[in-house]
Amino acid sequence: MPKIDFLVLGLYILLSVLATLVCKPGQKWKGLLFTSLLFYSYLTGLQVLYVLALAAMVYGLSFFVHKHPSRSWITVVLILLPLLVLKVTDSGLHFFQDNPGAQAFVNYEKFRALFQFIGLSYFTFNALSYLLDIRRRYIEPERNPAMVCLYLLYFPCAISGPLHRAKYLFAQFRATGLSDRNLARGLRLILLGMFKQLVLAQRCSWLLQLLLASQLNGIYFLFAGLVFFIYLYLNFSSFIDIFQGVSRIFNVELKDNFRNRIYLAHSRQDFWGGWHITLNEWFRDYFFFPLAKRDRARRYTDLILLATFLLIALWHGVTRVFLVWGTLNACWIILEKKVNLQGLPFPRFLKVAGVLYHLGFASLLALVFITPDLRKLSSRLFTTDAHLPVSFFYENRNSLAIVAGGFVLLDLIYARAGKQRFDLFLENKPVWVRWGIYFLLAIIIICLGVLDSINNYYAQF
Repeated sequence: MPKIDFLVLGLYILLSVLATLVCKPGQKWKGLLFTSLLFYSYLTGLQVLYVLALAAMVYGLSFFVHKHPSRSWITVVLILLPLLVLKVTDSGLHFFQDNPGAQAFVNYEKFRALFQFIGLSYFTFNALSYLLDIRRRYIEPERNPAMVCLYLLYFPCAISGPLHRAKYLFAQFRATGLSDRNLARGLRLILLGMFKQLVLAQRCSWLLQLLLASQLNGIYFLFAGLVFFIYLYLNFSSFIDIFQGVSRIFNVELKDNFRNRIYLAHSRQDFWGGWHITLNEWFRDYFFFPLAKRDRARRYTDLILLATFLLIALWHGVTRVFLVWGTLNACWIILEKKVNLQGLPFPRFLKVAGVLYHLGFASLLALVFITPDLRKLSSRLFTTDAHLPVSFFYENRNSLAIVAGGFVLLDLIYARAGKQRFDLFLENKPVWVRWGIYFLLAIIIICLGVLDSINNYYAQF
């Protein structure tokens, strides 16, 4: 999995501050472009030249699409090709790269290496969004190639997203600037993200490795799925927090990708409404809605929903396992739509029961990511005698206590924040409350944080 070094990230922030200070008002976004290219070069080496060539191609294609909208399908194919090659030749083994099954794909490595660089998914989806919005006359082609390049290669977004439409980010970039308020808001988000990543996500990853290597079998194996589900949320959302914070320092407001307390979703529909929000909005706006508009009688809505989730599954990897995962997600939501529980008595009880129901089935689906062999998964879950290694809980009691306690603290913060983002929630609190939370999180990170290079799970997609 790709790794992120926080020292490198700190250097990026420092150089970006200096670069924006040097640039004139109205041109400060060029400082972000300079540092984005600099650090993208650091991460990808000479591949940055290939990425720049792709960005130049997108810039040129934007005028072609504007002039010949009926031929825009040509641009879609050209932009999708690198990502398709990468996905088709992917092993699908995202959690354990040393799995023996990966050897079957060794012959593809030289071929796929050309297309394998950090941020390809982000680049592809944003490029398609930009070109399709031009085709729809939602925006005009941007005349400045440097602005298009920044949109496609903006360093904080390229690592983990979130996705944005060009019209939104162009306006954000042109408003780039520094202020005390932006600095404070940005550092708050970075602090929260580091707490989630260094104290919680890193430990969850380590505990999960131990669980998968243990004799955990039968119905108890769902516990491994639950741990992975929590790890995935903490890992992914922490990077969103951190990069939102980095961008906020420069007055660039990145969109939220997770709803507060999304892990307490009471249904699959509720879950997908607040998980990886910008990716789901992308598929909704550019695939689901265009097809649904053609289905005026609403006869094929379920099939369109199924096709949408199959595409989301293929984005994770072109494998049988992910096709099953996508199909199950779609069927789950379709079934929930057919069963109307509105108006039933005891709504509070039903909501709590819904949270438990969703966590149980979400844990089952999460096992697909950590056990990509469906036969082995089925054997370990259903045919092997159920076994719970009690020694695991005793030997790792300290780490389990830290994760549990830290997660309760995180949930308490989100419960108090409601729908507000952490930086805005704290902004309205008294000074002693703000600094008390800063001090508490900083002490926990220093004393309990796992201060290594961090695996960015979603960057591999």
